[in-house]
Amino acid sequence: MVLTNKLLIASSALIVFLLVALASTAFAETATQSRARVAEQLADFKRTAFEMRREADTLRSFTPHKRLHWQSHTYRLDALKNHMNEMGKTLAELEPLKPLASENQGMAIEHARPHLVSVAESLTQAIELVNENRKNVHWGEYGDAVSNIYAHADALHAKLETILDYENAQMRLDSLELQPAPAGGS
Repeated sequence: MVLTNKLLIASSALIVFLLVALASTAFAETATQSRARVAEQLADFKRTAFEMRREADTLRSFTPHKRLHWQSHTYRLDALKNHMNEMGKTLAELEPLKPLASENQGMAIEHARPHLVSVAESLTQAIELVNENRKNVHWGEYGDAVSNIYAHADALHAKLETILDYENAQMRLDSLELQPAPAGGS
């Protein structure tokens, strides 16, 4: 009877050990898949941030002292609005995934919102100025709004690029599985 109890306890412990090992392996695979999904969405987000920055730079080149037609400005403002909407949607999908993301991915997600909000505010201001009076595209307040759009779009892209480049470099380094070099001479 004692031997039977010991065998039962040993086999139960072995089963629990195997279940824990399987569960941790499954969790690790799920975490890896989640991080890969977040990485893919962040890469798309960064590409859109690049496009938004490029569009903002083009719009900024229209001001000041350029006498381009107001429709040229509204075309660029509309393109920026489309980028903003796309990025807002992507960020709304990314934010719930932040707990599953790596530390660097989480940092990229966290730093995106303030810049998007600032771009949206400046973009709204620029659109409202054009809607109030088409000639506003030639005045300082509109130029300031456009400069702010570019500044925040540029800062957003720069932060994303730096954080994600660091994340990729860290992943490449980890994949090398380097061992510390032996201490000593030669």
